[in-house]
Amino acid sequence: MSGRRAAAQVLRGAVPEITEAYRDALEDIGSPLVYRDDVWEQCRHQAQSIVGECVQALEGVQRPESPGVGEYTRLLGALRVVQRIPVSESVRAADVLWQSVQNVMAKVLDRVEAEQRVAVAHTVSTAFGIAVGYRLYQGIRAYEEAQRTGAPSEPERGSGPSSDGPNAQALGLLTLREREVLAAVRAGLTNRLISRRFNISEATVKRHLHNVYRKLGVSSRVQALNTAFPSSTVDVEPLRHARPVRALDHRAPSAISTSRFAAYCVTMNAR
Repeated sequence: MSGRRAAAQVLRGAVPEITEAYRDALEDIGSPLVYRDDVWEQCRHQAQSIVGECVQALEGVQRPESPGVGEYTRLLGALRVVQRIPVSESVRAADVLWQSVQNVMAKVLDRVEAEQRVAVAHTVSTAFGIAVGYRLYQGIRAYEEAQRTGAPSEPERGSGPSSDGPNAQALGLLTLREREVLAAVRAGLTNRLISRRFNISEATVKRHLHNVYRKLGVSSRVQALNTAFPSSTVDVEPLRHARPVRALDHRAPSAISTSRFAAYCVTMNAR
């Protein structure tokens, strides 16, 4: 087995370790991305996907053009508006994830010859920067678009019976399969992943979603989720005894524009 492929194998095997360290670090800095299980699951999926692309780069696999990644990331970007999580948290989380990857790189580099270590480290750094940069770009654009178009706001607490849980009246309009598909959307799955989960075609998934939108009187995934699961948009409470965050975290969400993507890529590629 070549050194690069051996390094890729070690990095792949370290994904659980990276993910655990990533979550611990996010908790330490008081990130809202770990306050709720559904939000963390979305964050975890993105992290593992990014590390997976680093593994592929070590194996010599070119980064595939995957529309599912962009769709998933754009959905998350819009959801962050509904969840009231500043887009700056995604930028901060990328830095935390990179540090978690760095923590296992010594073991990865031990599997390659000394003269190859710089090249291997550069391969991982470049792949990470590209994977993260693409997601930040898509997510920030979706976040800003959702802000401009006025993403559905969360209901006031105590304003109605639906604020305490799923909107039973809205869900009652849907068939069992339509409710299952909507629940999968709520979990952050793309149409492709939903089709695999239920062993149906992507066209069938789109048809179910179209029916959901029509019955709920909405026109997007975010609006459907906000209508059917109003309690999923409650405020995120801060962790107690959380460590202070860096200056970036105090910026207004609108201060983080798509230009942050270019700056971030320059920073990552310089590492």
